[in-house]
Amino acid sequence: MKKFYLNAIAIVFMLSFLGVNTTFAEEPITETEDVFFEELVTPVSLSLTNKNELRDLGFTEEELTTMTNDEFGKYKELDGELTQKTNHFYEVTTDLYERTTVLEITEKEALDRVGPLVNTTPTTVIPPSLGGITVVKPPISTMSIQPTTSTTSTSSTSSTVKTSWFKMTTTSSKLSNGNVLLKNSFVWLKSPNAQFTDVVGITHSASAVKVPGTEGFSYKYTDGKGVHTLGSKSTSRNSYGIAKKFNLKAIGTNIPPYNHNGYISVQVKKGNKNDIRANAYGHYTHLTAGFTGTASIGLTPGSMSVGWGAKESRMPNTMILFNY
Repeated sequence: MKKFYLNAIAIVFMLSFLGVNTTFAEEPITETEDVFFEELVTPVSLSLTNKNELRDLGFTEEELTTMTNDEFGKYKELDGELTQKTNHFYEVTTDLYERTTVLEITEKEALDRVGPLVNTTPTTVIPPSLGGITVVKPPISTMSIQPTTSTTSTSSTSSTVKTSWFKMTTTSSKLSNGNVLLKNSFVWLKSPNAQFTDVVGITHSASAVKVPGTEGFSYKYTDGKGVHTLGSKSTSRNSYGIAKKFNLKAIGTNIPPYNHNGYISVQVKKGNKNDIRANAYGHYTHLTAGFTGTASIGLTPGSMSVGWGAKESRMPNTMILFNY
């Protein structure tokens, strides 16, 4: 029995050393309403040096392709080195009864089912039935604007399933100012079956302290007019993390919206001089039947809850371990 307790203590000590919290007390949430906006934007032209510097800050190829001047102005002064990165892929299926399931899949499975994530053709012509418009292809295969629909039949039943694919990327970058930039990016590789209010977030070990004024958020989509950026509806914060609610665009001009992508980011620093490393977690919840009204987001290390009354599809969390 003594050996059991010694082993348990050793495990707790190891988790604490790695920055993994072993107890998560309830932490009050501060939720603020954001100033909503929607704009048609012209993506900024980035040099190869700009792109490489932004990649070191965790920016994905989708984000580099649609980056605005305002975004570039916010991050161009940051000097950093990418220290951790993880990509996760998910298959989201909805059946005839609007029951949605999420399955985490490998990158190879995503490539096989969605197609190449990088296009070589710079432009494509939307068929006449969709308006006959020439648009710039995004760097991912989202030109299949609607989710894939498949029907299986037997002698007595018929079942229709709509499938979408999703990618989440979580990164950490060590900055020259001594802070660490945490970033969680998302992209719908094929548009989801339903568009309501979604939530994206980052949580982290209690040893990480968020630096005021360093939060970042972006959500964009493309339609027949071009690239649009939308602001978030609200922000939820506590000492364990940050989350943003935003409207996933459902109706576009000339063609349905596609290439839904975005991110949330924040700088953190260690809480005391003895801290060495910590965990960060990426979160995304897709609402498939409306939102929870005024219910607040819940945040603890490794967990983001949306609240009561929502019909949701929660992507399994990502996790990285980073050094301060």
